Amino acid sequence: EHALLGGRRDIIVIGAAMGGLSALSKLLTGIPASFDAALLIALDLGSQPTSVVLQILRTYSRLQVSFASNNALIRRGQVLVAPPNYDMRVEQAGIVGLKRAGAFASGGPSVNVLFESAAAAYGHRVVGVVLSGASHDGTAGLSVIEAAGGVGVVENPEEAVDPSMPQSAIRGDHPDYASSLDDLAPLLISLAAGEKPSRGSFLKAGRSRNWVP
Repeated sequence: EHALLGGRRDIIVIGAAMGGLSALSKLLTGIPASFDAALLIALDLGSQPTSVVLQILRTYSRLQVSFASNNALIRRGQVLVAPPNYDMRVEQAGIVGLKRAGAFASGGPSVNVLFESAAAAYGHRVVGVVLSGASHDGTAGLSVIEAAGGVGVVENPEEAVDPSMPQSAIRGDHPDYASSLDDLAPLLISLAAGEKPSRGSFLKAGRSRNWVP
């Protein structure tokens, strides 16, 4: 069942790479078991063993965490992670599709593919989150999410292990919110409930502080 109640945003898509595993772990500690949205994650694991990554995320998460399989159902209250070397795409029917990453890709799943497909399928129900990472991946996808009526969020580049991904998103898009990791879970809980947190609670990306050189 995928009906949006009121202004709820029930599809949370997250992109991360270098430093992203620790950022995700911290984020998941703040998400309650009652969280009524689906989390879909494109995480470049680098050389980390997949079994270890899954074990770490499950340690910190109150929600069920698993690697996505082709045609897996998108369910609220669950975390689906793109498997290594595969792009994860959101399909209109409420499922995810997997496709081998291109030959020239870094080996990590494409954040833009996940973000853009989620925006096409779910529009204003989507919240896109760009965390630490050493590329520009996610910038284009975040713009598409916001153009479709969704919400764009980045991790504060000053605290990211590698600020390249959130900095790129701020330069290219000026997303709705830039958040510390401590504040990110409360922000997502508010957004998922259909609320619009005030600028006083969560700083406007690239506006309130000079995060981008």
